[in-house]
Amino acid sequence: MKLTKRAIEGLQANGTRYEVRDDDLKGFVVRVGVSGERSFYFVYRAGKGRAAPLKRLRLGTFPTMTVEQGREIAKQKAAQVALGEDPAEQVKEGKAAPSVREVLELFLEQHGAKLKPNTLRTYRQIADDHAIPAIGRLKVTAVVHKHIAAIHHAMREKPYQANRCAAMLSKFFGWCEKNGYRDRGSNPVAGLEKYEEQKRKAFMGREELEALGNAFRVMETQGYTDPETGKVTTFDPTIAAALKVMLFTGARCMEILTLKWAYIDHDRGIANLPDSKTGAKALHLPPPALAVLASLPRINEYCFPGRRGTGHIVNVKDTWRRLLDTARLTGWRIHDLRHAYASYAACSGKSLPVIGAILGHTQAATTARYAHLADNPVALAAAETAAQIQKDFSGGKVLPFKKTAG
Repeated sequence: MKLTKRAIEGLQANGTRYEVRDDDLKGFVVRVGVSGERSFYFVYRAGKGRAAPLKRLRLGTFPTMTVEQGREIAKQKAAQVALGEDPAEQVKEGKAAPSVREVLELFLEQHGAKLKPNTLRTYRQIADDHAIPAIGRLKVTAVVHKHIAAIHHAMREKPYQANRCAAMLSKFFGWCEKNGYRDRGSNPVAGLEKYEEQKRKAFMGREELEALGNAFRVMETQGYTDPETGKVTTFDPTIAAALKVMLFTGARCMEILTLKWAYIDHDRGIANLPDSKTGAKALHLPPPALAVLASLPRINEYCFPGRRGTGHIVNVKDTWRRLLDTARLTGWRIHDLRHAYASYAACSGKSLPVIGAILGHTQAATTARYAHLADNPVALAAAETAAQIQKDFSGGKVLPFKKTAG
């Protein structure tokens, strides 16, 4: 009998379980249960010759699975058998495969040991906030492109974060392939079209720094009042100091949050960082930064200790968000303080190699983004970068600054 929708609907229960084979496709059968339920199976021999064991692989239930769908899957299984594979054994292995959550934990533990702490924190946040809630329960072998596309689409209102999430998942599934959790070439992120990220103003200028400085002074004296709840949050002086040192040095956020007193050489005005994104480096501490550090109490080995006096500050994003809200600024990241420092340096006539040395860039191309600013003839003249930033930040008199065309 050729299995068709009408033919299967005509199969009746007879008190015993029986099977009907398809005339067109060898191994494709429908099984009728004692109570009349009908299911598709693929029947085959796992090996060559009649001595090979006969196996049955359940494909799905009729009519949830159509005849056409069942036939197509049976064809795929037949092709696998022709290649010497055992479809039923592969399904068994797939059911035994670990979940995404389980393998993600291994990935973060094993691959995470090779990452910078800040990168690992970002990976962990993506895993906890997006990957695990969406696909954590799935077998790691069961994740396909549509699952990744759904996660990416759910984050469409934040294209930058969506693209970073996709990049992390691509790295994760690539690691799965290398470590035998998935077949080679099966990365489900492949082919995902990234969102276009909104172009932002390149660097913080005088207006932004003045607004940010005013926000600092407001929050230091009045705290932050939530516009929705009216709740007043005090301005943590340690976090405020850390943000100021970031601004006055152009250092990366984690370089400052993990700064230890032992690293600081007050006589030379530098901090000898044993590790950073680009390895060991000397971080220059100009007078404004040293002044902030000098005002801090020494509670533990870190310049910016955690609230309970142990470890160092970890989260400054909430405070940064409140600062931007108070300053009526939107779209700026903490890392933009580093760009602001570099742009001020370029506008005051500092050479690109000098700026690169201050910031700890290992690639000249990284510093080259500020080249158009260095060519500005109406630069901030001879004022020291940190001193000029401090003036603007403190609402003092500033030298004129005009943007170049383009």
